[in-house]
Amino acid sequence: MKRFSILTRIIYMIILIGLGGCEREMLLTEFTDYEFDYQPEIRIEAILNTEFPEQTVVRIDYSIPVTDTTIFNKRDDDGDWIGFTDLNGNGKWDTGEPLNDDVGADGYPSVDNEYMTPDEGEGDGLPTPGEPHIDEVDEIIGQLHDSTFTVELYQKSSGDKVADFAWQAQADSFAIIVNNETEQKELVRYGGYKLMNLQDSIKFNEEYEFRVSGGDREIRASFVPKPPVRFLTMFSAMNNDTLIVTEADTLAPVWTTGADPVVFWIKVEKIWRPDSIEIVSDYPSAPLSVQNGMHIGGDFVGMYFPGLYRWTVYVPSHNYGRYVYSSLPITDSSISNWRDQDGRVVLGCAGSMAAQSIYVRIDRPVEKLQE
Repeated sequence: MKRFSILTRIIYMIILIGLGGCEREMLLTEFTDYEFDYQPEIRIEAILNTEFPEQTVVRIDYSIPVTDTTIFNKRDDDGDWIGFTDLNGNGKWDTGEPLNDDVGADGYPSVDNEYMTPDEGEGDGLPTPGEPHIDEVDEIIGQLHDSTFTVELYQKSSGDKVADFAWQAQADSFAIIVNNETEQKELVRYGGYKLMNLQDSIKFNEEYEFRVSGGDREIRASFVPKPPVRFLTMFSAMNNDTLIVTEADTLAPVWTTGADPVVFWIKVEKIWRPDSIEIVSDYPSAPLSVQNGMHIGGDFVGMYFPGLYRWTVYVPSHNYGRYVYSSLPITDSSISNWRDQDGRVVLGCAGSMAAQSIYVRIDRPVEKLQE
């Protein structure tokens, strides 16, 4: 799922730390030297995929200050910045020549836009901070990883080890927009710890514990996996495994769970073809009501165009649900952080996510078809 990138969260947390401790106005670039020396902290996301445990990726990274010029160096470190195309070979950009990534510090080209004028760096043939591929997450994320830990999963009541995880340099990936004008996307791969063996099946409502150890320290965090939702299909027509609704339907699909979720996470994908699937929505949603101990959730199809979609509803474990819903409030350690055996704050969360999907076909209402 795509929420905030790990880099965005880290920067956000660092800014909150800086602003929360300020007693006078100062520049953001000053706060790391103001009354304390910044020390990188470990940030861990250990989220078990209960449906497909082999897809679980445990991410262990270090936080960084935004003033770290060894990382934010205003250069194209991986060589993927593309300057303007010099069609006539005169060594300078001329009107009509593609700018490519050479769009200037604001990240947007002024070509064919009467409200914009060329800004610093546009069409100069040199990488400029603010342009695509300069200090972007694809350059930075690999410098944050720590591959030296041992990661294990235990069942809390028995003390038995359930799974081992091992470091992989390309454990998973996500897409980022690298061109603001064209919304061109690029796949970014990142490292993490992936499941190597699963010695027992994951049981819902049993307590588990992630153990992350390295050197002379060990960090433990426990969680209780919640079962996935059950879709209620009796209120709509079904065609095999596909729910049939219209644009006029106010609430569909509808689901229920007895797991008392803090929040649902919803992902909606447009199915263009079997080999062409696009994520169109990805967001948290609170339960709508509680009836006889069952928590009911639902979504609204009216905001989507007719076509075939896949709705996936995720139920996070309780602590991970608070982590997702709270967007990491750094000031509340009971929600967003845990501490190691020495009481030091360790950023991140351990938990699980149970997923359930249903296909939904949205049709036009009959009255519209008759117009």
